[in-house]
Amino acid sequence: MVAVKLGFAEGICSKCGRMLRRRRPADYAVCDCYEYCSLCGKKMTAYTPNLSPVSYKSERGFDILYVCNNHSPPYYSKQKPVEVRLS
Repeated sequence: MVAVKLGFAEGICSKCGRMLRRRRPADYAVCDCYEYCSLCGKKMTAYTPNLSPVSYKSERGFDILYVCNNHSPPYYSKQKPVEVRLS
C-alpha cells in the first residue's frame, strides 16, 4: 500500500531564507528570489545581450540572466533559480 501525502509541505530557500509552502504531493519548489535585485530588492528584467557573442569578454558573458537598471552602473545578476526541497 502506498501512503498518500496530504496537507502542505514546507522548505526554506538557501539563498534568501524565505519559507516556501506548497500543497502536497509537491516535494520541491522553485524560489523566485533570483528575479529580485540583491542591492535594492526591486524585480529585475531579463538580460538580453545587445552584441554578438564574439564581442563579449570573459567578465560579462552569457551567464548573466537578469539586470537591474536602478543603479549606475547597472547590477547584473548571475543567480539561477533555487530549487528548495520540501518536507
